[in-house]
Amino acid sequence: MSAPKCIAFLLVASAVFAAEPFPRVPPTRPEKAEATFEVQHGFRMELIAAEPLVADPVDLAYDEDGRAYVVEMRDYPYPEEKNAQPTVFPGTVRLLEDTDGNGKFDKATIFADQLAWPTSVCCYKGGVFVAAAPDIWYFKDTDGDRKADVRRKVFTGFSRYNVQAIMNSLRWGLDNKIYGSASGNGGTIRHAERPDDPVIQLTRRDFRFDPVTEKIEAISGGERYGACFDDWGNRFLCNIRNPVQHVVLPLHYLQRNPHLIVPSVIHDCAESGDQLRVYRLSPPEAWREYRAQRWALEGANMPRSELIGAGYWTSSSGVCVYRGGAYPEPFRGNVFIGEVAGNLIHRQILERDGVTFKSRRADQNTEFVRSTDNWFRPVNFVNAPDGTLTVLDMYRETIEHPWSIPDDIKAQLDLSSGNDRGRLYRLTPPGFSKRNPPNLANCTTMELVAHLENLNSWYRETAQRLLFERQDKAAVKQLERLVRDGLPLQSRIHALYLLQSLDSLSDSVLLEALDQEPSVCRHAVILSESHFANSPKLSERVIRLAFAGERSLRLQVALTFGNLSAYDHVDAFMSLANYPNDPWMRTALLSSVNDDAERLLVESINRADKKSGSFSIPITFTRQLAVLLGASETDDAVVNTLGRVSKLPLENASVAANVLTGLGDGLSRRKRRIDDYIQRLATPQRTLLDTLINHIADAVTKSSIVEERVAAIEFRGRIALAQNVASLANCLSPTEPREVQQAAMRVLGSFNEPTIATELLSRWKRLTPPLRDEAVTILLSRPIWHEPLIAALETGDIPISQVSIPQRSRLAAIKDEKLAERAKKILANFAVGPRQEVIDRYQDSRSLKGDSTRGQIVYRRECMNCHKLRGEGSDVGPSLETVQHRSPQEILIHVLDPNREVSPNYLEYVVRLADGRVLTGLIAAETDAGLTLRRAQNQEDNILRSEIEEIASSGKSLMPEGMEQKITPQDMADLIAYLRKN
Repeated sequence: MSAPKCIAFLLVASAVFAAEPFPRVPPTRPEKAEATFEVQHGFRMELIAAEPLVADPVDLAYDEDGRAYVVEMRDYPYPEEKNAQPTVFPGTVRLLEDTDGNGKFDKATIFADQLAWPTSVCCYKGGVFVAAAPDIWYFKDTDGDRKADVRRKVFTGFSRYNVQAIMNSLRWGLDNKIYGSASGNGGTIRHAERPDDPVIQLTRRDFRFDPVTEKIEAISGGERYGACFDDWGNRFLCNIRNPVQHVVLPLHYLQRNPHLIVPSVIHDCAESGDQLRVYRLSPPEAWREYRAQRWALEGANMPRSELIGAGYWTSSSGVCVYRGGAYPEPFRGNVFIGEVAGNLIHRQILERDGVTFKSRRADQNTEFVRSTDNWFRPVNFVNAPDGTLTVLDMYRETIEHPWSIPDDIKAQLDLSSGNDRGRLYRLTPPGFSKRNPPNLANCTTMELVAHLENLNSWYRETAQRLLFERQDKAAVKQLERLVRDGLPLQSRIHALYLLQSLDSLSDSVLLEALDQEPSVCRHAVILSESHFANSPKLSERVIRLAFAGERSLRLQVALTFGNLSAYDHVDAFMSLANYPNDPWMRTALLSSVNDDAERLLVESINRADKKSGSFSIPITFTRQLAVLLGASETDDAVVNTLGRVSKLPLENASVAANVLTGLGDGLSRRKRRIDDYIQRLATPQRTLLDTLINHIADAVTKSSIVEERVAAIEFRGRIALAQNVASLANCLSPTEPREVQQAAMRVLGSFNEPTIATELLSRWKRLTPPLRDEAVTILLSRPIWHEPLIAALETGDIPISQVSIPQRSRLAAIKDEKLAERAKKILANFAVGPRQEVIDRYQDSRSLKGDSTRGQIVYRRECMNCHKLRGEGSDVGPSLETVQHRSPQEILIHVLDPNREVSPNYLEYVVRLADGRVLTGLIAAETDAGLTLRRAQNQEDNILRSEIEEIASSGKSLMPEGMEQKITPQDMADLIAYLRKN
């Protein structure tokens, strides 16, 4: 049977199968649930609550007496699909109690109801804050009937667009503020009762609020369902395919510098998605297998991760660092994550890695907990009073976003099946015995202070919250004692923040804390920031920490420099800058520059001068300092810096080139050129600088060091055009290193001059394919170059076959109507046909014998500019390291029809700038100040928001359609053989 006939047969067979109802797996009765689990290392899953006591639990908070406030998201996944304007919402908060002391809940009361999509709960002052988008509520029982009679809407404005990307994870922080995840939906948030309060925007950011003043602010974050802290206040998130992410850079520090573009604030600690195997015990659901089969055969506009099936990570949920006192010591600090689609709990070992963390699988070739029950859905975890983890099992027949299921399949499923069921488990270690329930509500102030020394984080955090609520200054002396000698060390951090909340944190106590273990000292640095103005001793002590100590502590000092004068402590500042391969440290320092950019930049130049060309701090950092100076409104500072640069000896020309290039980059953000500032120098200085500039310019051709030549080329792009074009164009010779050619081409593209098109087009035949691609990208970026490009395509000087498929789409989208018409005529013979027809034509390639050696050539020609495999290529698109696990049919579809299922991370964006350029690429990073676009060959453009006139997604993958015009069926067979090679 031929391949097309085989495919047709499978489609018919699948359709017949789908016409029958999908076989359904019945739920397991609660009394038999424990027998469905396989648990590693002698641990056990003990059922402590089940329906009808609880249903659809997604979050839980234990109050000071061990009662559990459970959030029940019974309206998952779509209450509004059945009623456009619902008036009844089934979401609830239920209060569970263990009345007989046997360690299991036996009493349930509806504490609060009528909630839409509730996701999280946090205790405060005898009541609870509850996240239920679009609102955050405060509920409290004041008459003792276990039902909330206080019902206040505190904040509102959280978006409800995507049920799996809504606000969640309210968590009490060490700083006595409540943290939450805004998730992907974000929102425009305001106080519900105070219309004059500031409004905050939460696009790809999270939030925290003060429970007393009810002031809310944006913080770094913006991932999906799950957030937690470790014992030291480090915050972790998860995001569907990314199980463990560390928030490295706090947003409030970065907001100090509006000219700083930050590549990222979050670090992926663990392998993710296609790189992380899942070892499930339960069989994949029949409907899921059918959907995967159909997507492989037909395709669908769904995320790529959903095509991986049962073998890889797709559904991170409820990331939680274990911080209790019941598990053996090796488990302390481990990260537990639910993989809800796989019916399992995964465990990671978290370790320090510089200023952030790395995380690795703890259990090899298996999972810590896995169930044979397809209904087991571990969505969240809570560190419990008894020192164990409480596992929240939503217990649903199906966990899936309705958007991800084709309508005909969805019609056969009941996505609300299980909304009357739910389970809570205690994950116990070997030899665990029942603990007495806590009774912290009746503790004296001194007893609560004593609980701050409990190894179990629940006792420490609950005691801190209660002490914060009481505001009893009788605790001050004992808290000061704890700062000095409390054990475990975590107790000292709790004591520091409580002293601050009591307005009793003295300089002497902070000085003691600054001499302690790095994790304690880091928080002392943070708390010292508000004391610097009146305490020179504190600032001096903090500054000394810059010269030695653990890396994450030094990162905090770098961030804290923004509360000091960096120049007044320039030696300390420069010592922190001496981390050339640490972008986190560099970003932290740049955020702290404030008004010291000029003096710091001159100081770094002076240090380079004394070293006779051996730069004392990383040149990248100095160049970024120059960018910040140029981007600010300090014109005199630019002139003064140029005067200092003019005094550099010729042997330090590379230093001068980088400083001048950085200044030019910064000035260009204000639509100014460095030439104008050079003219403002006194004649002697200008003469010296001209000599230095000519020497730098000569390095373009005379230096034997590629890095020096590239620096010189980039520098020339910031100087007047006249003396540059010919010299830069000469660097496009095929005898030049690729780095030199690329730098020259990008600099030529920065000039808004008609002659650039002539220079690039005249050298077309001598350019290598990657440089031709770059040349067309440049010519498409400015309207003044569109006509020469189209003319060259019409005459055949540039064959249209040598223009990439995405670039052809941009040609067709040119705004000038006459030019667009000419472009369409050129493209008429290269129109991209219907994708299914193309895929059908290529089915025969699956029956051809593929040669992996030839396939590697195809990969290098067509794929490695955007993908990485076996160490070759660029990290623009998804890694192909695990593509060998995909079927030939899946690979065929992904190559020929990349827009069938586009992950949001790989959507193409088109950005129109104020200077007339149009840039395209995927958004690699985004902050308040700007964004980073990434395209083929890992080429990046860092763009300030002030430079952007318009930004929009094309709705398409960065990977183009039309690969059939470049890959023959035999090429496809060879490529598949190479990609699937073990």
